[in-house]
Amino acid sequence: MKSALFAAIAATLLAPAAAQAGPGSDFAAFAAAIGETARARSQEAARRPAAPATPLDIEDPLSFELEQFSVEALLMSRRIDEAGGPIDLRCIFRGMSADATSRLEALNAAETAAEQAHIYADLAALMSDASNIAPAVDSDTDLSGVELPASCPALSGG
Repeated sequence: MKSALFAAIAATLLAPAAAQAGPGSDFAAFAAAIGETARARSQEAARRPAAPATPLDIEDPLSFELEQFSVEALLMSRRIDEAGGPIDLRCIFRGMSADATSRLEALNAAETAAEQAHIYADLAALMSDASNIAPAVDSDTDLSGVELPASCPALSGG
């Protein structure tokens, strides 16, 4: 998913009122924590770009958290769907789920620390987007004017 899309959505979410507590806010906090870890790992890997990549061990907490993020994003999409919520949010959460899964796979397939540094940076950006967008689940934010990516399943009626 494109960062510009998330920036546009985040801009529509900025409001003077404090964010309400709810599943979206909880998900946002979870994503922010993962983002901090990804940022730190990106910086660490960038310091040794030519080194061989270090695949994530299944016991690595980040591996588990990325898998959990993917599942929770998909569940968030389903909850929004069941509640008759906005198609754009359903699509965004499905996309975030797929993104997290593919980036986890990419981390494990990377050959150099430099490659991993870029993937970790992309993960940090994804988590930042997720933490900015997720609170919309707890509100009546209208995202109908936001342009969805062409690959969005919502555009094909799914």
